[in-house]
Amino acid sequence: MRWDRECFTSQMEVSTAIRKATLLAGLAMTAAIVGACGSSNQTAPTTTTPTTQPSTTLPSTTSTHANSASTVQVWFLDTEHARTGEEPLFRPVPRTVRPPALAAGALDALFAGPTVAEKAQGLELILSGATGYSGLHIENGVAYVRLEGGCSSGGSTMTVAGEIMPTLKQFASVDHVKIYAPDGTTETPAGTSDSIPFCLEP
Repeated sequence: MRWDRECFTSQMEVSTAIRKATLLAGLAMTAAIVGACGSSNQTAPTTTTPTTQPSTTLPSTTSTHANSASTVQVWFLDTEHARTGEEPLFRPVPRTVRPPALAAGALDALFAGPTVAEKAQGLELILSGATGYSGLHIENGVAYVRLEGGCSSGGSTMTVAGEIMPTLKQFASVDHVKIYAPDGTTETPAGTSDSIPFCLEP
């Protein structure tokens, strides 16, 4: 019986030693796995190099020539010359207009009349009863324009025609001017020549 107890005790001690050894081995293996996992999950630091994008914005340019103003001349009656009979009876003064309708701009400036300073110099707008104009067009070197309002020379040789014709003939595209009365009539409607309406005759 004593031998049996000693044998049993010896077997228990061996079994306990085996379990301890197995446990220690397991713990060591677990530690190794955890260490390996920990090192594999580490993320290496990254370095971002800033990039400079080339500018695609082009410098803007602004035209300084578009719609630039032009200087034209308009003719008014010189009252001092009209009184003395000295030529020329009509004197030009400058006006600023914008293209492309330079001829129309010149007539607009004409019918606006002289400035205060120009009036002080003896310049006067002779309207001959007209209040304005319409239908201005230029074709084959001839400018056609129709008076608006009234039309009467009042028996004078100095009429609105003496202002309109030189104002339009200053342009290279105009060789002749045909002026029509408000009723649409003029003395010489056909051909390449000047013409005034009968109502502007003295």
